[in-house]
Amino acid sequence: MIRSHTTIGRYCSIGRRCTLNAARHPTNWLSTHPFFCSIEENSYSKPYPEEEVTLQIGNDVWIGDNVVIMGGITIGDGAVIGAGAVVTKDVEPYQIVGGVPAKHIRYRFENEIVSKLLDMRWWQYREEFIVALPHDDIKAAIQMLQARIAVTAMDMVLPAHFRPFGTPQVLRSALSTAL
Repeated sequence: MIRSHTTIGRYCSIGRRCTLNAARHPTNWLSTHPFFCSIEENSYSKPYPEEEVTLQIGNDVWIGDNVVIMGGITIGDGAVIGAGAVVTKDVEPYQIVGGVPAKHIRYRFENEIVSKLLDMRWWQYREEFIVALPHDDIKAAIQMLQARIAVTAMDMVLPAHFRPFGTPQVLRSALSTAL
């Protein structure tokens, strides 16, 4: 479930049964039950606290199955969140976290590589720009990316919004029984 006020970057993988931007209840009230705070005006409830809680998920983020990410969190570019984790704090770029609550496990790469990846922002380029890279050799991929970026025309940069990979097929199969 992806709740409102959630921003998801490019090339992200999100597992099944995840809750992104999980709701918070007013814990300093008599009860946390929604009965006491309603969007409808009545004699026994108060308006729900008007907080616009956002969730920012960076680019190239992998979120495992059954993950819960609370609102007000920022997940950095390249981060990995292990299956079943409950994320209650920000996750740094290229950090791997897991557990309940989610804790630091390690970083995907050494600092020098992370800095280069963040500087290059490879995810802003079209698929044909990055598809032939040696994805299993990070240092060679960075060298090739740096060389390509140095001579690249701006038409290789993606627009602000683009079609997520696989979306039409997923929607077609999900809607096929309803149509």
